[in-house]
Amino acid sequence: MGDLKYLLPILVAVILVWITYLVINFVATIIKTKKKDDTMVCGLNMQGKIFYAIIIVIYLVMLVYCIYYMIAHLLSGDVDGVYLPLNALTIYSFVFYLMIQWIIFFGQKQVLIGRVLFDYRKIKRVTYPKKTKLRFTYGQKTLETYIRFIDDSILKKSLQRSR
Repeated sequence: MGDLKYLLPILVAVILVWITYLVINFVATIIKTKKKDDTMVCGLNMQGKIFYAIIIVIYLVMLVYCIYYMIAHLLSGDVDGVYLPLNALTIYSFVFYLMIQWIIFFGQKQVLIGRVLFDYRKIKRVTYPKKTKLRFTYGQKTLETYIRFIDDSILKKSLQRSR
């Protein structure tokens, strides 16, 4: 049982590094896509921009503070003080990663939903099963995304290209 006390934080740290890698990869995908297609525009409405700005600031502050706190406790020899910031940062990083996947970028010929780039010509049967959900058929697959913070005018104007 004593070994589990030291093994579990290592596993949580590995998960934290993996989730942080996914967040960095997501940001790199957005930058790479915007360089390829200059017409890419963020589809967030004002409420969404404020919401995502707040969660990004909280994520960055938590990342810096928790890493500082963990290093300070490790240097002082207090291993038990590392667990709380490590767990909190891992859980918030996971929730943050899931939430940034809902950001949609619209371009002239393509739409970026999460990390996946879709061509408007292949999007078929667009429906709105709920006010905050978008369902569409891409190729042979039916996909669904969350559109609570997406500007409706940009969304409907760009999805008219799929018809």
